[in-house]
Amino acid sequence: MKRALLVAAVAALAIVGWLWFRKGSPDAPAPAPGSAAGSGEPIAGTPTVTPAPSLPGSSGAPRLPEPGAGSDYVVGDVRVRDHRGGSNAPMDVPPNIHAPNTRELPPALTQDIAQKVRTVLADCAKDVPKDARGPHPRLEGQIVVSIKDHKLSVTGATMQLRDMPVDTVDATKQCVETHSVGLETAASDQDDLDNYSIGVTFAVL
Repeated sequence: MKRALLVAAVAALAIVGWLWFRKGSPDAPAPAPGSAAGSGEPIAGTPTVTPAPSLPGSSGAPRLPEPGAGSDYVVGDVRVRDHRGGSNAPMDVPPNIHAPNTRELPPALTQDIAQKVRTVLADCAKDVPKDARGPHPRLEGQIVVSIKDHKLSVTGATMQLRDMPVDTVDATKQCVETHSVGLETAASDQDDLDNYSIGVTFAVL
């Protein structure tokens, strides 16, 4: 009998203790493993702002790209606006650009006058020793032509020589430019035209 009363008293104390500790614990269940709370992940519905990285000493404000060279210079009779960035050597041949939807000369006509320039080049370079030339000697440049009374004439020339002996470049270049101006060819089916540019590139043979 005494043993039964002792067991009942222990059980009653256990129930009282359990009720006492339960009152001091939070009602909310503990977060389940992998949930957002306490895991460092943003909670749904809460906006987060991540600051953009910035270089040391900067304000963090966005920076615009550096502008291009933006230098102006004249090549032949053409003024060039150079937008290339960095330290680039100035162009030495005018860009051969024609505006869209403008008149274009027939390829056969431009090739005909270009062949006359090639003949001039061969004559001007004939005294330059072949063994003194580089592996790929060539002429690059631009001629400007006009058409008047169905005759095409070269009115301007800007040339550069590549891979040629330095001591011959200036004289040969001047020879080609001087003797190219004034070259003519028939343009029987063409109306008058002023200042039409044609790019030329020839190997120096």
